[in-house]
Amino acid sequence: MKTIENVRSLKKALISELSRLPEKNAFGDSNELERLRLQSWILDLSYIENFGRTNDDDGEVSFWFNDECWTPLCDYEDSIEDFAVQEQPLSYAAWLKM
Repeated sequence: MKTIENVRSLKKALISELSRLPEKNAFGDSNELERLRLQSWILDLSYIENFGRTNDDDGEVSFWFNDECWTPLCDYEDSIEDFAVQEQPLSYAAWLKM
C-alpha cells in the first residue's frame, strides 16, 4: 500500500500534467477524455488524502494505492521516477548544447 506522501506526490504531478494538457493532441483530436480521466484520478487521490482509504475498490487509483499495478497510474509513476533519475544529466546536456 502506498503512503499518503506517495498520494500527495502523484496528485501534485497529475495536477501539473492537467494544467499543461493542450486542448487537442498531435493528431488534432480533442484531449477531453484524457482531461476527464486525469480529473477523476485527482479526485480519487484527494479522497485518499482526506480519508486514508479509497472510495472505489475497483478503480484505477485503488489498484495503484494497493500496489496491484496493472493500471496506467503505475506506468505514469514509473515514468516520473525514471525522469527524476535522468533530469539532472538532461539539464546538463541541454546547458552544454547552449
